[in-house]
Amino acid sequence: MGENEQTLSKQEIDEYIRLNYRPDDGEASDKGFLEILKGAKKNLPRRREFDSTYATSDTLQYLLDKIRSKVELTFSEKLMELISKKGKKPAEIYKKANVDRALFSKIKGDKNYHPTKSTALAFAIALHLSLEETQDLIGRAGYALSNSINRDLIVRCYIESRIYNIFDINEKLVDYGYDPLTNKY
Repeated sequence: MGENEQTLSKQEIDEYIRLNYRPDDGEASDKGFLEILKGAKKNLPRRREFDSTYATSDTLQYLLDKIRSKVELTFSEKLMELISKKGKKPAEIYKKANVDRALFSKIKGDKNYHPTKSTALAFAIALHLSLEETQDLIGRAGYALSNSINRDLIVRCYIESRIYNIFDINEKLVDYGYDPLTNKY
């Protein structure tokens, strides 16, 4: 098994899923966006009521300015920052993630590259990220770990247990009937 000899039993994973599964209730909303929109309306200069075009374009401009001010590092930029912060060599991390060099080169070379969710998770595991750090990294590629998706719960279970063996995780995912995070397992 390599570096970390721990593993999780099917019973432990089943119990984790039982305790953490939350069906999607469809009521998730982006409160941050709604707050920005309220702020935009509040900060608009007062105009005559019939000039609705002015309010619409000002609202959009205000929202765009707010969004631009909050732009963070992309997935690629954050991945490279994390590799550096951990004092690791890029080759060490992409090998631990079980990702080939060509794909890693694409990610590294294009700051706007969007990997698959599985690839993003594989890098989080290779970097031994906490759940919060994992959510941040994969969020930069437009993904999240959901409590209403069993596959995500299995991966989360490993992360929260601090078991970062990609081959073991892949094997368990396949045992549960899901695709592995990486093609080689």
